[in-house]
Parts: sequence; structure tokens; C-alpha cells
Amino acid sequence: MGSPIESEKSASSAPPSGSGAPAGKRPGPFSLVLSWAGANKRYLFASVACASVAGLMTMVGYLGVFNIMRAAYEGTCTSSTLRDNALLTAVGCVLQYACFAASSVLSHKGAYKTLFDVRCRAMDHLAHAPLGALDERGVGRIKTVLVEDVERLELFLAHSIPEAFMYLTGPVAAFAFLCSVNAPLALATLVPFACALVILGVIFSRMNKVMERATAALARMNAVMVEYVGGMRTVKALDMGTASFARFRRAIDEEHGLWCEIARKTGPGYAAYLVVIECGLLIMVPLGGWMFATGAVAGSTYLLFAFVGSLYLTEIRLLQEIGTKLAQVGSGARRVQELLDVPAFGGGRPFPDRADIELSGVGFSYDGSVEVLSGIDLSVREGERLAVVGPSGAGKSTMVELVSRFYDATAGTVRIGGVDVRDIDYDDLLRNVAVVFQKTFLTSGSILENIRMGSDASLEEVREAARLACIDDFVMGLPQGYDTEMGSLGNRVSGGQRQRIAIARAILKDAPILILDEATSAADPENQLEIDAAIANLSAGKTVIVVAHRLGVVRTCDRVAVIEAGRLSCVGEHEEVLRRCPYYARAWADYDRARSLEIGFGASASASAPEAGAPASASGASAPDPVSAPDPLAPPDPSAPSFVAPAAGARAASAEPLAGKEARHA
Repeated sequence: MGSPIESEKSASSAPPSGSGAPAGKRPGPFSLVLSWAGANKRYLFASVACASVAGLMTMVGYLGVFNIMRAAYEGTCTSSTLRDNALLTAVGCVLQYACFAASSVLSHKGAYKTLFDVRCRAMDHLAHAPLGALDERGVGRIKTVLVEDVERLELFLAHSIPEAFMYLTGPVAAFAFLCSVNAPLALATLVPFACALVILGVIFSRMNKVMERATAALARMNAVMVEYVGGMRTVKALDMGTASFARFRRAIDEEHGLWCEIARKTGPGYAAYLVVIECGLLIMVPLGGWMFATGAVAGSTYLLFAFVGSLYLTEIRLLQEIGTKLAQVGSGARRVQELLDVPAFGGGRPFPDRADIELSGVGFSYDGSVEVLSGIDLSVREGERLAVVGPSGAGKSTMVELVSRFYDATAGTVRIGGVDVRDIDYDDLLRNVAVVFQKTFLTSGSILENIRMGSDASLEEVREAARLACIDDFVMGLPQGYDTEMGSLGNRVSGGQRQRIAIARAILKDAPILILDEATSAADPENQLEIDAAIANLSAGKTVIVVAHRLGVVRTCDRVAVIEAGRLSCVGEHEEVLRRCPYYARAWADYDRARSLEIGFGASASASAPEAGAPASASGASAPDPVSAPDPLAPPDPSAPSFVAPAAGARAASAEPLAGKEARHA
């Protein structure tokens, strides 16, 4: 796991969205990349060795060509001279390309192994990081880091390192050889190189100031793109295409503008750099010609410098391209490390033998300012089924997320089996807590893989879990059964079917603690009772917390806890809470009125359209009085509406909409 904190307590005390970056001087981006390479550095070292030999072989080929030219100039060229130097040039070329090919293979092998390790390390780290830190960054930014920024490391490892050694080794060897022939003339060839280095320094200084902003703008553009594409259904339904695309266009324009700024700031310098490198002969040819005319150097020496000197300056020109790559790699490496610096939940004690849950003085705030939960004191006995109800935004889902440690409480303590959840090994905690969310997450893999979700359960075990979740018949009706890819089904899988797949996943996990966060909200009335029965069988002997809006689900629980405005307003058995909690009583009254109206409408419809031959009723069936509505203790109605958002008829019949009463009560 990447950079976990040493103590779980220290992780829990840190802000959920903190960077977790250690204090003091941090290593540079290239040191980070090499440290991530780990054991893969052996491939990089071997690649550098091969690239260096390839660079030396470049000069061998040039030397063979020069020997032929010198012999021709001096009139000593023979067939053996041509043969020997042609062979030398051919061997140099073959060795150069063979060594460069070997260097490329080794560097890419080391690079992609490193990319694999970094991505696995980052994903494992994210799995142990608090959700607050991930929510703060957003899906688009994290995607940019894991895909594009990590991919940039390949430029550094597979290309920049071996190419830099190859482009440097040859010119260094050539310069050393020229110095052995004539030091003053060799030093003269360094004048354009020194000027080029100064220009490169200015280019990279200007580039680095904008590169961070440009890559950050790219991350923002990706975030907007993910949001835009993910919400395309809503955008089309509400005809928001123009407004939504305008935000996307602004993000594109920002990113485009910054890269144009980089081009404006570095373009003139890059042009000057190329001119200086290409003008090396303007210094060497006049100086060498003067030295030849005065007899200071031989004609062959002059020819050598004119030929080799210009070539090795051309090799040095390629270093600018490497420098541009390094600027991008450096900014990407810093963002990867920032992601790895997010505080992570580490190891600890094994999961306790008991599965009772206790919240003592629990408070929580997402941003450190507005409290979502405050002073929650709640105990859930082992094997108990607790319903958590309350108005939307009261903090119900947040409270159960503290139990599964998706977040850490900012005040108070959450205990399981008497042990603080922050002291329990995080992986062990996740293995023993099953969560089914209202918004179901399914991968594009097969239905079998989605239900297994990493377990090694057999097909029969998966089918048994699916039967309990009332989804087996649907799956077996598909042409490929459990091997059907979810991505191939598209919109043919309803929300209720997706939730039943998620419920089957939780059944298969068989964890001692089960959390259902409005897990049956999309279930159709036909299967609601069957799913309730399956969940009842699943929860036998388990500790279950149900966040629910449907009162039919609430009635199957042992106790009810009401959360209002982030506080626990009441907890107890159904009848006790019904007497003590005004909000809960209003919710049940609205639910009863809705059921009464449905019964009344059904009876009126039957009376107005009697069967053939049956006498019509003069008055029909009247809606029962709300006071004499069905007993709440009666079996739950699978089509019962949400008590937070009653049916339209119930709202019309009510003197005051429930939403307004909830708002005033909150």
C-alpha cells in the first residue's frame, strides 16, 4: 500500500481532505520517479549502458567516413582503405542500432513495470483513503493523475533517460577525441554549446512557471468532461445542452490558452536555440581556415573538425526535446505523489468477535465548519435490526458511513464490539461490513463477476445468493446467463434489477454487519415483498442498519432511530417512537392518508366501471377517514410511497405538505 501513515490514530485525527504531505524538504520529481521504479531500476541501468554504447558507435561511423575523406584528400586512398573503413562504418552502424534497440526494449520493460506498480500502489492507497479526500479532488482530477500523469512517467523512464545518455555520450566522446587532436579548436566548438545551454535555461524557467497551471487546467477540463458525459441523460432531458457545454468550452479554452502562453514564452527562445546550434560552423570554419592558412593545423585536421564538430552539435540539439518532456514529467510526478500523500487508513487490531455498534458523542463535519452530525449517542445490539429515518439531508447516510469508516468522526467515537473502528485493521473492517447503497455501482464485467466482486465463490453459491435477491430468474433468462457482460445490456437492466444484483453481492459476502442505505428504493412492487423476505433471511443473526424512506421497510426492524438536523431526536420501538417523535408521527399519518386515498381511488374506479352484468353502485366506495386508516402494525404495503416524498394525491389531500413541515421542524 502506498505511503500509509504509521498510526491509524494519526490518520483519523488528520482532516479528511488533507494532503498528508510530510513536513520538511521533499525529494525532487525525478528522485520520486526513480524511487517508484524500485527493483525495475535494473532494466533502466541496463538500458542506459546500451544507450551509451549506441552513442559511442555513432562516432565510430563518423570516424570511418572521415578516414576515407582524409585519405582521399591526402591522395593515399586505396582499396584496402575503403574496405577497412567501410567495414568499420558498417560495424558501427549495426552496433549502434542493435544497442539502441536493446536499450529501447529494456527501458520500456522497466517503464511499464513501473507504471503498473505505481498504478496498483495508487489504487490500493485510494482504497484505504478517506472519501473526503477523494471527493475534494473529484473523479476527473484523479483520472488525470492515474492515467495521464502516470503515463508521462513512461516518457521519462523509457525515452528521456536512455536518449539523454545516448545523445550525450557520443558528443562527449567526440569532444574528447577533438581535444586530443587540437585543444584550442575543440574548445571553440563549445562556444555555441555554451550559448545554447544559457538559452535552454531561460526556456525551461519560463516553461515551468506555466506548465503547472497548464496541467492543472487539463485536470479541470477532464473533471468537467467526466461530469458532462456522465450527466448527458439529464442534460438532454432538461435541454441544458448549451449551458452545460458552455462550462465545458470554458475549461477547454482555459487549457488551450495556457498552452498558447507556453508557446509564446518559449517559441522565440527555442528559435534562438536552434539558430545557435546550427551556426556552430560559423565559428569553426573561419577559425579553422585561419589556423590552416597559418599552418597551425593540417588540412586533414581542419576537415576533421568541420565534419565531426558540426555533427556532434546536431546531436546536442535533441537535448531540448528531452528537456520539454522532463518539464511535463516533473509536474505529473508531483501530482502523483500528492495523491499518494493522502492520509490512508492502515492496519490495526483484528475485527472483534462481537458485532454490536456504539456511537458515543459522535459529530462530523465535511469541511470543518458546518456540522452534519452532532452529539449522536446510539447503541445497536448484536443481531438487532435498526431503522434510521429522518428528513432528507438530516445526516442518516453520513452516520452509517462512519460505521463502515468511509469517513472518520470528527468528534466522539464509533465502536464495534467495544473496539474503536480506528483501531481495527481497515481491510478486516471492510471484510466484515457489507454495504448496499441506493446508487448501485456495477462494473462493465459479467454479472457473475459483479456478484462475486473479488470473492472465489462458486457459480452455485452465486446463484443461491441471486435467488435470495430475486434476480436469478432474470439472469438465467439472458442468452449468456451469468456470463452476460453488464456493458452489453445497456439500459435493459432496470434500477431495481441493479439493486438486486448489489443485494446478491451483499448476501454472498455474508458479513456480520449489514448496512442498507435505501437499498430497495428502485425495487418494483412485484418483488418488494420477496426482497424484504430475502433481506430478513440474510439479516438473521446479523447486526443490520437500514436507512429507509419506505415505512414498509421500517416496520420489519426491531427499533427505529430518528435523525433530525444532524441530531438523534428519538430511538426506540415503533410504537414508542410513534408516540414520542412528532416527525415520525406525521410521517406515518401522511403514509396512512396516502394508502387511504389509494384504496378510495381503487374502489371508485371499480364502482364506475362494474363488470358486465353486475349492478352499479349508486354511491361507490368512499375513502376511509384518515383516523380509521389501516393500522400501522399491519403487514407492509410493497407499493408504499416514501414518507419523505408522499404521492401527489397525498400532498393534495394534506392541509400542509410534508416537505414544508419537515423544513420548519428542522
